[in-house]
Amino acid sequence: MLREKVGGILEKAEYEYSEYSGCFDIVARKEEILLLKVLENVDSFQEEQAENLKTLSANLEGSPALVGLCTRREKLQDNIIYERFEIPAFTPRTLENILVHNVHPVMYRFRGGFFAEINPQELRREREEKELTQSELAAKVGVTKKSIYEHEQKRMMARYDIARKMEKLLGPVINGIDFTSFSFNAPERHAKTSFERDISSELKRKGFGTDFIYQTPFNIIAKIYGKERFLVFSDAEENVRRIEKNEEHMLAFAEITEKPVIVVTRKRMELEVPVIPTEELREMTRRDIVRAAKKG
Repeated sequence: MLREKVGGILEKAEYEYSEYSGCFDIVARKEEILLLKVLENVDSFQEEQAENLKTLSANLEGSPALVGLCTRREKLQDNIIYERFEIPAFTPRTLENILVHNVHPVMYRFRGGFFAEINPQELRREREEKELTQSELAAKVGVTKKSIYEHEQKRMMARYDIARKMEKLLGPVINGIDFTSFSFNAPERHAKTSFERDISSELKRKGFGTDFIYQTPFNIIAKIYGKERFLVFSDAEENVRRIEKNEEHMLAFAEITEKPVIVVTRKRMELEVPVIPTEELREMTRRDIVRAAKKG
């Protein structure tokens, strides 16, 4: 099974991880946090899942990725980075090469073909060592002088065939692609129920910023910015059975990410996750909430 194979790779790379079925299937941690969605056909990954995964990744400063085998049109090739709704996608073998062998892909599949990232410092150094002007190099690889100038000013993608021509003339100038360096802004999300909206409003009154998130074991991310940076994942939920069903996943997520989770509901419940009834929440200060979350 594909998910088991990915789990085996993470174990080989000495990651701690837990599983969940939602916008991510595996959350893993070593030095960094990985949020992996595992699908044989990566085209089955939906835009709403991507939006939730971006929100979660941006708040956790984690790295999302799709691990799969094919799209509707083609089989995914090893050691190539693809993308779906701006989320990097690649094969299990590529994941193993990155995490276990520290070998990063150099080819990026995007609309219009294959691309590679040029290292601007190496490009300029190698060009000058070979005593080529920008115009001469441009003529040899089939691009404009302006293109060479721009590649020497900042990290940019070039068509893979052009990048390979540069390497044949100059030596190594292509960067390996680090999918954990991709960054995402949290998209704006909205509450789905009046209960979630009320809890978010109460948290905001106490000085928290909030994001809504779905297809995860929780639905609100509450955070404090500035000097006292604090992040807590909150399940604002009225359905007792849903809370009980999600408890195990919330605990596992908290353990892997080292971030606290709390449940906000109408009535007190006896859970391992800290539970705050809505009446108590109204009486609590921001510090009280932080303390309650950390105790969990």
